[in-house]
Amino acid sequence: MKIPDRSDYLLFGGVFALANKLQFVGDKIVDGLSTKQWFMIRNIIDMPSDPPPTITRIAREMDTTRQNATKMLETMEREGLVVIEGNESDRRSRSVRLTESGLCRAKQVSENSQSFMKQLFMGIGPEELDAAGKVLLKMFENLLKMQEELL
Repeated sequence: MKIPDRSDYLLFGGVFALANKLQFVGDKIVDGLSTKQWFMIRNIIDMPSDPPPTITRIAREMDTTRQNATKMLETMEREGLVVIEGNESDRRSRSVRLTESGLCRAKQVSENSQSFMKQLFMGIGPEELDAAGKVLLKMFENLLKMQEELL
């Protein structure tokens, strides 16, 4: 990647390049789930399970479309990682529950990914991580404001 002279251009383009590289390398190194499946399961685990989260809520938490979340979850259901079921309180809504296999796979991937995470953040100190996190959060906030103005 050619490094732009301007930091804002580096961050703008770098986010796309980093996401692509992160997914490519993560998918090769972390065996058992794709990085997107891992991220989705992580989000589901972090949500209250009673009642089970809906597809709409999962999509919102992951900041993706309901259609994209549905497609991923249906693939994961075929793989036995989740169960998609009707929602008792709203017939139009569908809830998602992790299976035992899904929980086991998530635990296995979490254990196997420790080396990946260690290598990914090698040479990056706590101050750098904190600064990068703040920049990403601010960019996200700005994009949310822009998105609200578009709607």
